[in-house]
Amino acid sequence: MDSVRIYLLRHGQVDFPKGIFYGQMDVPLSDMGKRQSLLTARYIVQVDLDFVITSDLERCATLACLIQDEGGPGPVFSKALREVDFGQWAGLSWDEIEKAHPGAMSQRMEDLENYRPPGGECLADVLKRAGVVFERCAQGTYGKNIAIVAHGGVNRVIIADFLGMRLQNIFNLHQDYNCINCIEIFPDGNGTLRFLNMTSHLDTDPQD
Repeated sequence: MDSVRIYLLRHGQVDFPKGIFYGQMDVPLSDMGKRQSLLTARYIVQVDLDFVITSDLERCATLACLIQDEGGPGPVFSKALREVDFGQWAGLSWDEIEKAHPGAMSQRMEDLENYRPPGGECLADVLKRAGVVFERCAQGTYGKNIAIVAHGGVNRVIIADFLGMRLQNIFNLHQDYNCINCIEIFPDGNGTLRFLNMTSHLDTDPQD
């Protein structure tokens, strides 16, 4: 029975201060992120991809274009795969958010599914838009291999929903930079998470 395999990739390390909520800010990759994105591209083309769809933000688009450079299909860019929109919190640290909005971070962590930062999104909003992309990839594409290049938050939301987990528990799912996850879907609608947060492809020197 033919199935569709969806390879869910996270972008590489970013060149941005740690501890800052950047969300949909279009931050670039670090030199390490670029090197590891190349390794990820070289690895993933070995599964003979039929289709690549990516967040249109630079940190994901860079990986998707490297996949094409390494012999994979040209990417389709989608705003629906962008990271969580933190609204007015974008560019701020946890402490800065707490100072400007006392108690807000605790409120968000207690209800990740429904709490929206000012001008931003809750995780239910992210699932609504990114989940549509995943479902379209999973239906009517049997016998195909598809890569989705997205973000840590987006990947966690998609995987949690697939596994029937509460979105409140998404941080139980770790997502390293440039990790690969694989979900296999069968024509009867059943599916399996074949692997999660795989990073062994990053152990090779990019000059090899």
